[in-house]
Amino acid sequence: MSDIEYGPDSAGLEELLRSVERPGDYCAHGRLFAAMPVVHVDGVGALSFPVPAGQVRALLSVAERAPYGKGPDTVVDTSVRDCWQIDAAQVRLGGSAWPETFAAVLESAARGLGCPADRLEARPYKLLVYEEGGFFSEHRDTEKAAGMVATLCVSLPTAGSGGELIVRHRDRETMIDLRAEEPSELAFAAFYADCTHETRPVVAGHRLSVVYNLSLRRGDTRTPRKAPDYSAVAGRIARRLAVRGEAVAAAGSAAPAIVWLLDHEYSSAGLSFDALKNGDDAVARTLALAADRADWALHAAIVHIEEEGAAEFRGEPVDYWEGPADEVGDVRMGELFHSARRLADWVGRDGNVGVFGEVPLDVAELLPRGALDDAEPDEQRLHEASGNEGVTLERAYRRAALAMWPRTATLDVVAAGSAAAAVAWVEAQLEGGLPRAGAGPEDLLSRLVDLWMPSGSPHDHSARAAMLRLLGAAGRAVPATRFLREILLLDYDGSENADLPPALELVGPREAADFLAALVKRGLPSCPEETIALLRSVSERLLDSEEPAWGPALRASVGALLDALPAALAPEHDDASLWTPVRRVSLGARAVAELFLLARQWGLTEAAETAARTVVRHPGAVTQDRTLPAALAEMRTRSGMAGSAAYLTLWSHAADALLLRSATPPEDPRDWAIAADLPCGCEHCERLRAFCADPVARVARYPLRKELRKHLHRVIDRQRLDLDHATERRGRPFTLVCTKNRASHERRVVEYGEDVACMRSLIESAPDGASTSASAAAMGRLRSACEVS
Repeated sequence: MSDIEYGPDSAGLEELLRSVERPGDYCAHGRLFAAMPVVHVDGVGALSFPVPAGQVRALLSVAERAPYGKGPDTVVDTSVRDCWQIDAAQVRLGGSAWPETFAAVLESAARGLGCPADRLEARPYKLLVYEEGGFFSEHRDTEKAAGMVATLCVSLPTAGSGGELIVRHRDRETMIDLRAEEPSELAFAAFYADCTHETRPVVAGHRLSVVYNLSLRRGDTRTPRKAPDYSAVAGRIARRLAVRGEAVAAAGSAAPAIVWLLDHEYSSAGLSFDALKNGDDAVARTLALAADRADWALHAAIVHIEEEGAAEFRGEPVDYWEGPADEVGDVRMGELFHSARRLADWVGRDGNVGVFGEVPLDVAELLPRGALDDAEPDEQRLHEASGNEGVTLERAYRRAALAMWPRTATLDVVAAGSAAAAVAWVEAQLEGGLPRAGAGPEDLLSRLVDLWMPSGSPHDHSARAAMLRLLGAAGRAVPATRFLREILLLDYDGSENADLPPALELVGPREAADFLAALVKRGLPSCPEETIALLRSVSERLLDSEEPAWGPALRASVGALLDALPAALAPEHDDASLWTPVRRVSLGARAVAELFLLARQWGLTEAAETAARTVVRHPGAVTQDRTLPAALAEMRTRSGMAGSAAYLTLWSHAADALLLRSATPPEDPRDWAIAADLPCGCEHCERLRAFCADPVARVARYPLRKELRKHLHRVIDRQRLDLDHATERRGRPFTLVCTKNRASHERRVVEYGEDVACMRSLIESAPDGASTSASAAAMGRLRSACEVS
C-alpha cells in the first residue's frame, strides 16, 4: 500500500513511542532437565521416555490426521500438513513433580513473551505426532479461545532429527530446534498467535509435542504492571498531546488525531487492552498514562482498508479469469479505482465494546510511518471482466490500532462516522449522568445538531427517529427546534412520523406551526401520504391539549397543507423544451380521506371545497374510478362528512367517470378484426396491418430472417396487439406465427366488473343532507347500470 500517508507532524511523538521499553519478544524457547510428567493416553497407556517406536505406533493407532484451516473450512491435505493429532481430552499429564516443572516452563515462556506470568493460563489442545517426513507448511494459528494470545509447544523426549520450528514475525525469523532425546529433557517454544510458523520435515525418527493454548486472564486495567516504569516517557507524550489538543480544537477536526498501528495482529473478537502482546502492551500502557494526564480518550480498534483496482499479471492487464475468485496467485494490483479506510470494532480500556460505529480514517494521523508499506492483504478476490472493463482485483486489509483524541472531541469523532452512532453515544452519556465529555446535556445535543451531515448523506432513516426520541427524553426545546428546522425539514421522508409528535409538543405551538407550514410545502410533493398522515397524527395527539394555542396552530398547519395541494398535484415537466409531463404525486384512498377529515376537523369548509376541485382536476394524481370511491367509503363513516360540498364534488366526479365507461356491459366481439395503428410502414408491417384488419383470418405465418422476426415481435409488444406470437423453428428461414386472441376484450370484461363494484360502493356512499337532491340523477343512473350488469 504505497499510497498510504502517515502523520507528517508527529515525528517527535513517534520517536517517543519507539523509545518505550518493550519487554519480551514475539517468541521464546528453551529446554530444561527436570522430573518428567506421567503422560497417559487413552488406548495406549503411560508413555516411556524417550518414547519408544512401539509406543509411537500405538499412538498413531488412536490418532487422526491433523487438518488445517483453509479459509472458513478445515481440510486434510498431506501436501500441506503431514501430521497426526490426539485430542487433549484423551491425554492426561500428571505426576507429583509435573506442576512445578510446568510452572517453570510457563514462567520462562511468559518472561520471553513479555506477558504477566500471574495472568498467563495454559490449556492443553493437542498431542501432535510427526512421523519421518512429517511437516507443516507455513501458517498462522487461529484464536481458539477467548483471550488466547499465544501457542506453547512442549516437545517430549523422542529419538529423531529434523522437525525444526521456524517462527516469523514481520521481517524477523527464528529457527528453534525442539529435539529432546534424553529421558529427563524437555524442549519448549512459545510464540504469539499472529506469528506465521512452519515445522520443517522430520529427517529421522519421530517428534512428539504437547500443544497448549496460552490465554491472558482479565486484569485490573487501572494498575499497570510493575516493570518497566513508563511514567517519564508518558509525561513527555502528555505534554505533546496537550499541544496537539489545542490544535485539534482550533482546526475543528472531526477525526482521531492519532492512530498508532499495533505490531501484532488481533482479530475483532480477540482485541482488548488485556490481550495486547509485549511491545503493543508497552505502548498502550504508556499512552494510557499520557492520555489520563492530557485528558485524551484512548481506544483500541481495527483499521479496515479496502482497495479495488485493475488486475495485472507481469505488468499486463488481465482480461479473463476462470479460476476461484480467492486464488489470486501472482496477480497484482494495477491502477487503483477505489479505496476506503475506516476504524471499526472499537473496544475501550475497560473492556467494553464501543458504540462508535465506523469512523473514517482519511484525515487521521497514521503512525508509525511505513507500518503498512509491505503489508499483505487479509483477503483478495478477483472479479470477472464486465463491459469494457477487464478483471478487477479487490483487497482487504485489517490491522489493529490504538486511536486517541482529545476527550472533548469525542462527539466530533463519532459523528464523523454516522449520525446513528453519534446519537447512541450522546444517549449513553446522558443516561450516565454528568457527561464525561465535559459539556451539559443541552450543549451536547446542540453540538450533535452542528455535526449532523447535510441532506443527501448516507445516514439511515433510523438515526433521525432516534434523535427525535433522544430530544424528547432529554426535554430540551432549543436543540429540538434547531434539529427540526435545520435537519428534519431537509431530510424528512415520513419514516420519522411516529417520533415527531412528541418532539413538536416539546417545542411548543408556535414553533410547531412554523415547522409544519414549511414541511408541507417540501413534503407534500415528495412524500404526500406520509405528510398527510403526520398532520393527522399530530392533530389526534394535541386536539384536546390544555394549551389553548395548539388549536390555532394546528388549524393553520392544516390550512397550509390544503393550500399546498394544487402545486403538489400539478404535473412536473421533465424537460422544459419537450414539455413531457411527469406525474409528481399519487395519492391513495386513505390519504385522500384523511386530507378531507382534517379539513372538517378544523372547520376549513371553504378550503376543503377548493381542495376537492383541485383533486378532481388531476385524475392522474387521484384516480376518479378507483381511488375516489374507496376514499368516499371511508369518509362516509365519519359523521357529517357526506353532507359537505367537498364530498359531493368528489362523489359526482367519481360517478361520472364510472358511468362514462361502464353504464352498459361491454359487447362481445363480432369478428376477429383487431385495431392496429402501426407506426411503421415497411412491407412486413403492412402485411401485419392487413392481417389485423381481416375479420375472418385468425392465424398468419411469416417466414422471415431473424432481424425481421425481431422487428415484428417488438411492434406487436409495443402496440399491445391482441396477438400471440412465437417462432416456429422448422425450415429456413424460421417462421413467425401470429395467432389472434381476445386479450383486450378479456381485460375490458375484468375492468367492467371492477367498475360495477365501485358503482355499488358509490351507491352505499351516497351524499346525504342538502346534497341528496343534487346527486339524485347520478344515483338513478348508477342503480340502472348495476341492474344490467
